[in-house]
Formats: sequence, C-alpha cells, structure tokens
Amino acid sequence: MALLEDPVEALSRLDPPVLGPFVRTVSSASARNRRARLAAAGHPQVSVIMAARNAEGTVIPAIESLLAQTYTNLEVIVVDDASTDATPDLVGGLASRTKRVRLLRNPSPKGAALARNVGLAAASGEFLTFQDADDRSTPERIELQLAKLVGGRTLVCVVNSCRETAGGQRVIVNGRRFTKNVISMMFPRTPVFDRLGYFLDLKVGEDSEYYERIKTVFGAERESHIFKTLYRARFATGSLLFSSGQTEVGDDLEVTFSHEPANEARLDAALAELREPNEGVLLVRVNADGLRELPPSPSDN
Repeated sequence: MALLEDPVEALSRLDPPVLGPFVRTVSSASARNRRARLAAAGHPQVSVIMAARNAEGTVIPAIESLLAQTYTNLEVIVVDDASTDATPDLVGGLASRTKRVRLLRNPSPKGAALARNVGLAAASGEFLTFQDADDRSTPERIELQLAKLVGGRTLVCVVNSCRETAGGQRVIVNGRRFTKNVISMMFPRTPVFDRLGYFLDLKVGEDSEYYERIKTVFGAERESHIFKTLYRARFATGSLLFSSGQTEVGDDLEVTFSHEPANEARLDAALAELREPNEGVLLVRVNADGLRELPPSPSDN
C-alpha cells in the first residue's frame, strides 16, 4: 500500500469499509512538495496515542478520522482506561479489521496522563502525537505536521482546533473561534521523547506541562504552530473544556454558537444538552436583534 494515497481507497480496503466524515483528496502543488519531502525522509511512521474511558459514543468516529488521513503510515494506539461501557469492544472490533489500530487496556483507571504513558511505551513510530477519544482530526493534519518536522530544526508542531457540539455545531468560547491545541503536539521520538520521557501524573494540564517542557529544554524557536484548524474538539460539559482547568463551575464563561437559521432546532438541542448538567454555567442565545434569551429549562416542558 502506498504511504500517501486517496484516503477513500485506503479505507475501502477495510472489511467492512470504514468511511469517516473527513474524507477528501489533496493534489495541490504545496501538497506535492510536502509529499516529496516526506518521501525523501523515507515516510517515517507516526504513532497516534488515544486515551479512552467510557467513550463508546465518540471513539469510533475519532479513530475513523485518523484512518482517513492523507498520510497513511501511522498506527493508532487506543489505551482503554478501564471503561465500563462498550468502548473496548468497539475498538477491539475495529482493530481486528486493520493492523493500523491497536488496543491496550488498563485493568483499573489510571487517568489520562498515565494512560497516554502506556501508549507511549508501546508506540513504535519515529514520531509521536495524540488525540482525545471524543475529538476528530481533519484529513491533512498528520501530513502537515509531519512535513514541518522532517528535514528541519522543528522539534514540536501543534495545530489550531475549534470546538463543536455532538451535532456538529461550532462553538465560540470567550470570543475565540479557534485556539492552539496542545494535545495535538507532534514530536520526534529522538531526541524529544528519548530525553524527556513520560507525562507527569497531574490531575489536569499534563499535556501543557509536557509541551512547555519541550520548549524549555530545546528552545521555543524549535516549535512550529500551524495556523489551520486541523483538530475538532468536542464541546460538552463532560469534555476536557470542563475538566482540564480551562474553566470550572462558577467561572465566567461566554459561549456563542455559530449558527444559521436552518440550524435553530439543532442549536436548541445543543443548549439543552449543555445547560442541565452544569448549573454554574449560564448559557444564553443572542438573537439577530441583540436580545439574549435562555434556552427552555427541562422543567418548563
């Protein structure tokens, strides 16, 4: 199998075929130049590490987005952190159909940091990166990041991300449509991982700590930041926005849903989903005339 090919053809070889929502081809001059650099580098393998716990509703689309990458010499290592739902069964079923997916299981919950460390220990790729089990990558993400890392001085590359609800609704948080996504960091095994080792076992922010450690040890000038939205993070009260220290119940958090009139029903559903479990967060909708209104409370129905 060619290492860079049409992702539709690559995924069609799976039995049954797995086609994610980000399938498309790239044939521009810049893409050809990138691919020439990657070919000159010998098409190194990339290991994508995904920690997952009770992610049965999102983990397969998350993996599919990686299997649909334009750069196909990658392995997806899913570390199941003692899920109590169908997560390991779903991932195991997919792993049985493609060698590019591997499932590892923790016998008891260890947390995201230690789960990622299990994946790092098992990874065979020359380059390492991460994705959460409720997020998705656009098709060019791995190719674009890897191209920044081969044949130059860059030692860590990150991309921008946007946030979306489960229904695909774009979310603007505190006025920001997109942000630098640290968990998207890609770096070479040598010298970065060989020198820095594993994540610290922190309750929150272990990815940011590792990212800052890379820049501190090797120099901030060795970072490359791709200002393209190549990572789509799920926005929900159970997601990392609410568990990574970015916000806490009671914090001032302004959330705007980017929408069109045709999406009003989906917007109402998204607001209802987010409002009830998080009493400390006030969610409002701003109408075209500037009026602010709360979504209907479940008790009002």
